[in-house]
Amino acid sequence: MNTPTVLIIIDPLVPAAARARFLQAVTDAAPIARVLSAETPKDVLRHAADAEVIAGLRVTAPMIERAPRLRWVHAFGAGVDQLVSVPGVRDGRIVLTRTVGAFSPIPEHVLALALAFSRRLHVAVRNQLAHRWDRPAAIGWELHGQVMGILGLGQIGQALASRAASLGMRVIGVKRTPEPLPHVDRVLPPDRIDEVLRDADVVVALLPLTPATRGLLGEREFRLMKPTAVFINVARGAIVQEPALLTALRSGWIAAAGLDVFDEEPLPPDHPFYELEHVILTPHVSAASPRVFDQMAAVFAENLRRYVAGEPLLHVVDAARGY
Repeated sequence: MNTPTVLIIIDPLVPAAARARFLQAVTDAAPIARVLSAETPKDVLRHAADAEVIAGLRVTAPMIERAPRLRWVHAFGAGVDQLVSVPGVRDGRIVLTRTVGAFSPIPEHVLALALAFSRRLHVAVRNQLAHRWDRPAAIGWELHGQVMGILGLGQIGQALASRAASLGMRVIGVKRTPEPLPHVDRVLPPDRIDEVLRDADVVVALLPLTPATRGLLGEREFRLMKPTAVFINVARGAIVQEPALLTALRSGWIAAAGLDVFDEEPLPPDHPFYELEHVILTPHVSAASPRVFDQMAAVFAENLRRYVAGEPLLHVVDAARGY
């Protein structure tokens, strides 16, 4: 085949050493490819016209529209909701793949949030900053023996189930195609999500954003949860109806929330989430770590090798399903 031009969108968060390893892995996988890298949207749009392949964390519709030679888009993230409806991807002219298997920090991030709430570290940190000694306010509970409900038992959800079980938690959850899974007591279909919401002490959203999941969790769903429940979202902000979540937190329908994703990002500085003491916010970093960039590079490099060799690509997205 002709020498493909591959445009790699490098996120500014990627450390310089990891960036160099990433580009080296890509070059080693396909020595005949012409590899370009870009950090700013302006640079991306400048190179897009030549690109046969575009890969990055934040590939957008305008980038695809400016790339008439484009045949393949690879999303470094697991979520591709912003791409499946783009012309070319939607009609199958452009193949869309995503990174699978490179998000080991997410289960640890979820457990960090769950442990912080159970041991009331969010209270202890605020008291520390206020120079306040308050033992009763800082007394928490154990996760051992509690129930974690995972909405989305895909690869990341199953890794989370393993880690939660190692802490002595019981795990239940929903999966589009239910089947017995290690470390999971009950695997339920999506139409039985209510059972998970009612029974779980910690509810974790790990669902892809699709037309079926957009706005899935609203007032009715939060009212189903235990008043002692902790809700954690590391999936997509739009899965949750944010006004309903705010009401749930203010009204005591649930006890706390750990949020890594939001409807609007960056989260505006005047957003009421910032003012709630029983909320922990992180700026969409649950999947980020220096090692993850190496894992992303390995997944993409293998697919690029396959692309150049004319072999089937891995982790192809079904645009109709959204993942």
